[in-house]
Amino acid sequence: MKPAPITRIIRISRNVVELERSTAFYQDRLGFQASGQAFIMERALAAELGFGARDINVQRLRLGEEELELVEAGPNARPYPSPNTSADLAFQHLAVRCMDIDIAFKRLYREDSASALPTAISRSPDGGPAPVRLPDSSGGVTAFKFRDPDGHPLELLQPAGDEGARSTVRAGVDHTAISVSSAPSSKAFYADSLGLTTSAYQTNSGSEQGLLDALENPIVEVISLQTTSELSPHLELLGYRRPLAPAPHTQAKATDIVSDRIVIRCSDVSGLATNLGMATRLIRLTSGELILLFRDPDGHFFLAIE
Repeated sequence: MKPAPITRIIRISRNVVELERSTAFYQDRLGFQASGQAFIMERALAAELGFGARDINVQRLRLGEEELELVEAGPNARPYPSPNTSADLAFQHLAVRCMDIDIAFKRLYREDSASALPTAISRSPDGGPAPVRLPDSSGGVTAFKFRDPDGHPLELLQPAGDEGARSTVRAGVDHTAISVSSAPSSKAFYADSLGLTTSAYQTNSGSEQGLLDALENPIVEVISLQTTSELSPHLELLGYRRPLAPAPHTQAKATDIVSDRIVIRCSDVSGLATNLGMATRLIRLTSGELILLFRDPDGHFFLAIE
């Protein structure tokens, strides 16, 4: 089986309950900008996702060169599961890269915005919301994890290094991370089926990781995977050894709030569909683009576009 090369991650598509509320949150608290006007999702795609024949409103936002798509699933969509941690297989976060995390953290909690406040995941040793610096053995980054109004996890991420080294860092979406039941098995799937390559592989643990994840004594394998273009964002696999990732009780539907979709550009969507045994699920949009909606072995959604 020859992998179908993935040239880049185009965007992350995220279901929300209220489009206006979520748009305000990402703009006011994280600095995203609208990428054009809101629009109605193409009917063929909406039907494939399971939304039926109703109109689905969509707003695309940009941060730097990267794009986030908010899809209004509506108040009847199944809500984000709670309780939920980064070790759960449904977990998928979006990491926002920033030059100065202290400034980004203050903006996130700014008092002059009417938009919804974030819900903190990461805590300082005294229990208050705060960024956490990981040791050099875990990459040396400084990060803060939190949730948006619908429960989706996000992360502020400041790369390692002094202020001078970080002065060239541009704001944007650094990566999306998904929890997997087996890091080595998932790594093989992404290499063999999608042609992604490993750019980093490390094991994170210790008290700092516990504060970041709000977990007790976590041990997690972190694998960074890159597309052929090597552009951001990239994909990270999180394989928790401790705590063990629980099996999902009910596999999420594409219309559930928890169900992000990683939208990828693929040079051969037909070949990918054949490799995955899904040749009959190919859809041609009115734009002429060929698309395929599929899941990885742990149920995370991808939308391939040629």
